Amino acid sequence: MIRRRNLRKGVQLHNEKDLTKPATLEVVTPVQVRLTISEGRYHQVKRMFAAVGNHVVELHRERIGAITLDENLAPRRVSPVD
Repeated sequence: MIRRRNLRKGVQLHNEKDLTKPATLEVVTPVQVRLTISEGRYHQVKRMFAAVGNHVVELHRERIGAITLDENLAPRRVSPVD
C-alpha cells in the first residue's frame, strides 16, 4: 500500500537533506497511480516510491511544466513545440 500521506507532506530521499515538495497521488487502478510533482530531482519518482516502501515498474511522463505530451508519441520520439 502506498503511504499517500507521506507523499502529500514530502518525502526524505536517501542521501538528501531536504524533503521533496508535496506531491499529489491519484489511484487509477490497484497497480497504477498518477503522481504529480512540482520539482524534478534525479530519479525522483522512483526514489519517492522507494522511500515509502514501494517500487516503480513502469513510468510514463504526461507533462513537463505547461507542455502536455502527445499520448500517441512513441518512446524516444520527438515532437515540435509550438
